Amino acid sequence: MKNIIFLSFFLCLIMACVKEGPPGPKGPDGPPYTWPPGNITGYIDLLSQSGWPFIVRKDSVRLQITNIDSIISTYTDTTGYFHFDSIPPGNYDIGISKPGYDSLHLYVQHAGGAIDKFTGATSLSKHITTKLVSISGFSRREYNSIRIGATVIFEWPDPPNTSSASVCGFRFFADRSAIPGNGRIVSEGSIYNIRNIDGVKGQMYGEFVISASGIPSGTQFYVTAAAAPPVRVQKPWFDYTSGMQVPYPYLGDSIKTTITYTE
Repeated sequence: MKNIIFLSFFLCLIMACVKEGPPGPKGPDGPPYTWPPGNITGYIDLLSQSGWPFIVRKDSVRLQITNIDSIISTYTDTTGYFHFDSIPPGNYDIGISKPGYDSLHLYVQHAGGAIDKFTGATSLSKHITTKLVSISGFSRREYNSIRIGATVIFEWPDPPNTSSASVCGFRFFADRSAIPGNGRIVSEGSIYNIRNIDGVKGQMYGEFVISASGIPSGTQFYVTAAAAPPVRVQKPWFDYTSGMQVPYPYLGDSIKTTITYTE
């Protein structure tokens, strides 16, 4: 028993005298971990030029990923669903197209792995086919304001109906300069200002009311009217290459006139 106690005391004394040495050299780092390839999925909704969804079929929309050495394509099924299989992690610019519809780009940051990258639902709008035939305008002073009006004659893309939904909408732009965007004001055309003429042509009226302060007689206003999507479906998309929000859906046919304000 004394020998055991002595041996234990001796081992403790040795351990107390041993000092920890300096750390050894650091080994090389292993390769960084990357998630394995994964799927990219989502839905594409098709909208008419009036902004109403097509419920029955949403197929044949092409989605395309362009890599350095290859092009990967897929198509939506009748429900609008698309599926890219086994896509390596990375950032992707997916082109979306269908004949008769606008083209879009969908920017996707894809981490890969077993869980699908779900992009949600993206709306693709039909081309706005409303043709603008002519435009005329006027201006007049009303107390401390100037009223600028423009009337557009257009061709119905479909036979007109009581709701005027088949024509989509109109947007009017007034500029103080021939250079678009300089002092621009915008007016949304209301369906209440749409009038059917003969079943082939219709008429739309839009106007602006601005302060007369500082605007001399003889000032010119440059007015543009454009066939436009309805306000309820306007949703810009992000162009990551320029960092800009791109208005969408896109405008259709446009027509211009110059209105001279005289007192």
